[in-house]
Parts: sequence; C-alpha cells; structure tokens
Amino acid sequence: MLYHAADTFDLPGEVLLDLPRLTVTGGQRVVVENHQGLMDYSPEAIVVAGGRVVLKVIGDGLEIRAMTAEALLITGQVFRVEFVY
Repeated sequence: MLYHAADTFDLPGEVLLDLPRLTVTGGQRVVVENHQGLMDYSPEAIVVAGGRVVLKVIGDGLEIRAMTAEALLITGQVFRVEFVY
C-alpha cells in the first residue's frame, strides 16, 4: 500500500516508508542516510538499523569515518551489502 502511494505521488520511498538511502561509491565507500543507529561493528561487518530493514555491510578493513543523526559514512573494501527484513 505505501509502496504504491510513493510511486503514485512520486514521493521518496525512503522517507515515506522509513527506509535508509544508500550510496555506494566504487566498492570503497558507503553512505547510509536515514539510519537509526549502529547495531554491530567490526572490520569485516558493520550492521546498521534502518527502520523497517537492517543493513549489513560486509567487507575488509571497514571503518566508520563519520556518523551523524542523519548519515553514516563507511569506508574500506566493500564486498556486499545485505538487506535483512
């Protein structure tokens, strides 16, 4: 229902549906906007609460370079990003 409303009214789904927005750049940098905090952190995996979804960034040498209430910057070698509903 909410997905349909977001499409119909051309609204950003991440805001309407309380979902995070991800930007991945070159397998070296991930920006997570609209996050709801950090759940777990290691150089191999960073787990982020994202409202209706949990994000797992899997890689090597992962670091949290910056974190604000609005955004989270992760750097390192990113192998994959998993969404757990």
